Amino acid sequence: MILSGSATEAAKFLGITQPAVSRLLGDLEFHLGFSLFERRGSKLLPTADAVTLYREVDRSFIGLERIEKAAKDIRERRGGTLRVAALPALATSFLPKATADFVATRPAVDITLYGMTSPSVLDWVTAGRCDLGIVHERIPHSAITTYDLPAMEAVFIAPSGHPLLERDFVEPKDLHERDIVALASASSMRRRFDAVMITHKCAPKIRMESPLTTIICGLVDAGFGCGIVDPFTASYMPWRNLQARPFRPAITFEWSMIVPNFSPVSSLTEDFVAQLLSSFTHGLENLAMVRHDAIR
Repeated sequence: MILSGSATEAAKFLGITQPAVSRLLGDLEFHLGFSLFERRGSKLLPTADAVTLYREVDRSFIGLERIEKAAKDIRERRGGTLRVAALPALATSFLPKATADFVATRPAVDITLYGMTSPSVLDWVTAGRCDLGIVHERIPHSAITTYDLPAMEAVFIAPSGHPLLERDFVEPKDLHERDIVALASASSMRRRFDAVMITHKCAPKIRMESPLTTIICGLVDAGFGCGIVDPFTASYMPWRNLQARPFRPAITFEWSMIVPNFSPVSSLTEDFVAQLLSSFTHGLENLAMVRHDAIR
């Protein structure tokens, strides 16, 4: 009746009779212990107490509506929160676009994206601080479930004008005694690179090391030596002075998505995993086409 101003209009709104509204109002005032309306001619005017009570009830209904909407969003996989940790190589290249595509049809989803090294990603996922992580190694661990991403071939990178960029592809012998910015020696990718160099009896000059391919690309882009990195970091970032070529024999990067297995995975996380797998595959296909066009 606060909205309608009369018992008659309130009865029409509720679909009951006017006497029934008056009886309900009387019962409510009896239980509350104070009057809610004053009659002024044909109108019912709410008392100050009634207005205060109405505001509280209205806030409660709004809260209930929000709870109902949140439950519906979760049920229909349109809402919820996701915390994702990944290597900076992906957190700054592939993931922003993939995440934007995911939330485009789920405007109620809140996503937090972190960039860190693989050991840190593993720590955060196993500690429950993240719902999903992406690491550059396929890590066997009892506290996680792993989804392997398609393997990708490493590329050779060098600053514009480097003589090796004139070739269609780069081989181990081309790196003999050349200045190299390499991945940290503890990484599996570095071990594969070293094994190839040893097999072909080549000895590049490791001038700098970093656990992150984004830093390696930054150093090469600044003119410091050359390197071997994943194609995402080399191609997605807006480097000013960096170019890439295929490397043979192929050295593969093997990345994985990981989720904790000590608690049920939400339907939202499952959907995100499925979309990332699809987007990652398409991303590799597009990169292959770009690299092919670049060296023709």
